Amino acid sequence: MTEIRLERVDAANREACREFAEFVGANYQGAVPLTPEAVASGSVRYFWAIQEGRRVGGTGYIARTATLAETVKTVVDPAFRGRGLGAAISQAIEDEVKRAGFTKAMTTIYIDNYAMILIKLKQGYRFEGFHPDHERPGWHEYSFGKVLG
Repeated sequence: MTEIRLERVDAANREACREFAEFVGANYQGAVPLTPEAVASGSVRYFWAIQEGRRVGGTGYIARTATLAETVKTVVDPAFRGRGLGAAISQAIEDEVKRAGFTKAMTTIYIDNYAMILIKLKQGYRFEGFHPDHERPGWHEYSFGKVLG
């Protein structure tokens, strides 16, 4: 698998927060735009995905309980798509969640994001639910979860 290193976005750095929010906004389909203020809040830990010194994507996670983390905003830069980086970034954030002490990871995925659905299933995630009109009418999502071993 492609080697990915995660580099935490410095929530105290306004420029870093703006840059990450703009990257996600330009490359991630979502009903709720990510703002620099949301990145700076620190409620979600956001990371750049780095391969061979280049930023190739981004991801993050939020603690939902003491044992459960939800991975969010996993995105591959369009210039690097088609190289297996979605799976590599997904694995890197799962590893980060596990290192942080969580025993379960979950995520929601838009129902038309077939690539990420397949990635999660191959990585051992199980289907846990369907969320119609989750972020707004017509935007449906599936939830997937995995107990981390």
